[in-house]
Amino acid sequence: MRILSAIVVAALIGVLTGGAIAYVEDRSDPDALNKLSNDLAANANTGSKEVSHIVVDEPSYNFGSMQRGTTKSHEFVIRNTGNAPLKIRNGGTTCKCTLSKVAEESIAPNGSTKVKLEWTAKIDAGPFTQEATILTNDPIESQIKLTVNGQVLALSGVEPADFLFDKLSVGETRTAQVYVMAMLQDELTVKGPADFGPHDSRQVRCEARISRQERAAEQTGQTRLSVSITAKDGLPVGRFHAWLTLHTNLTDAEKLEIPIVGQVVGDISVGGITGWNEEQGVLNIGSVKSSEGGHATANLMVRGADASEVKFQVKSKEPEELKVTLGEPQKVKDTLVRVPINIEIPPGTRPMVHLDTAQGEAGRIVFSTTHSKIKELSLSVRFAVER
Repeated sequence: MRILSAIVVAALIGVLTGGAIAYVEDRSDPDALNKLSNDLAANANTGSKEVSHIVVDEPSYNFGSMQRGTTKSHEFVIRNTGNAPLKIRNGGTTCKCTLSKVAEESIAPNGSTKVKLEWTAKIDAGPFTQEATILTNDPIESQIKLTVNGQVLALSGVEPADFLFDKLSVGETRTAQVYVMAMLQDELTVKGPADFGPHDSRQVRCEARISRQERAAEQTGQTRLSVSITAKDGLPVGRFHAWLTLHTNLTDAEKLEIPIVGQVVGDISVGGITGWNEEQGVLNIGSVKSSEGGHATANLMVRGADASEVKFQVKSKEPEELKVTLGEPQKVKDTLVRVPINIEIPPGTRPMVHLDTAQGEAGRIVFSTTHSKIKELSLSVRFAVER
C-alpha cells in the first residue's frame, strides 16, 4: 500500500466579495433595462433603416449527465446580423449560475461575442433545465434566453456523500471525514488548497485537511484520499449548509464540491410557529403574489437562569427585501423566555425564488445576541414571490 500525505488548511474569516464574474440570481438589472429602453426609443424615433439584429445559432445546450457537486460550462456565440451596433446586457438567471461578463457591450454589424454560462450541480439527482437572459436593443428581440439542461447523477466516488455535523453543541469542536476515490488511477491528487465559496464563508468556520492517499483495495486498483472538516467554535445556532471545493486530477470531476451540513444547538432555539419544519430547521412561507406580499411569525425561545437578560438584534438578512421585526420578550417561566418575530414580504417585492431549490437558496436571517456563549442565531426561510 502506498501512502501519499498532503495537508491543506483553509481558514475562513469574514466575508469574501468581489470577482470578475457577474453573479445574477433570477433578477434583471434596472439600469440595463433603462439603457436598452432608451436605445429602442432612439431607434424608433429616427425612422432609420439601420437596425441591429441578434442571432444565437444554438441558444440551447445539453450538458448531458453530470455528477452532483461537479461543474460544467458552455460558451454561447451571439452574432449581430443587422446594420447597426447591437447592444447587450446581462439579464438574470433561473439558477445559482455564473454568467460571464459580456465581453462586448456593443457588437458591430456582422460581429460576434461569446457569453459563458457555468453551473455547479448543487441539487439532488434528477433532470434540470436552467435559463439565462440577455437583454438587447434589437427592436424585434428585446431579450433572448440561453438554456442549459441535462441530468444530475448521485455523486460517486465520495463516501459518505457529505460532511455531517448532527446536533453540534455550542462551543463544541468536531471533525467529519469523507473519502474521495478513483478507479484505475495510480495517483489521485488535489491541485492547490481546498476552499469554501464566498457565500459559505458567512455560514461556517471550518478547517479542511486532506491527507493519506492509500490503496483502498488491492484487487480493485482503487486509490483514495481522506478529507476531513473540523467545525470550530463560533458557528451560529441553527442549521447550516455549505460546500467544500476540491480541485482534483479526475477528468470527470476537476472541480468537485462536497456538501457540509449540520445543526448547532444550545439554549436558544426557534419554535412554536406555523410553517416551522423542526427536522429541516427551516420556516416555510411558500409562494406569495408580489401585489399582496406575505408574512410569517416565529418565536425565539431562550432557556436558562439568565434567559430574561438576553437581547436580540437583526444582524443580517438575505434577501434584503425581507422586513424583520422583533417583538417584546414574553416570560413563560423563570428559565424560559419567548421573543416573537414577525417576518414580512412587503407588497411590491420583485419576483424571486428562495425555496432552497436549483432556482434559489433559502433566505437567511441572522440574529446577534447578548448571550454569554451564543453570539449568533441563524434562521432559514423558504419563500417565492410571483408576479
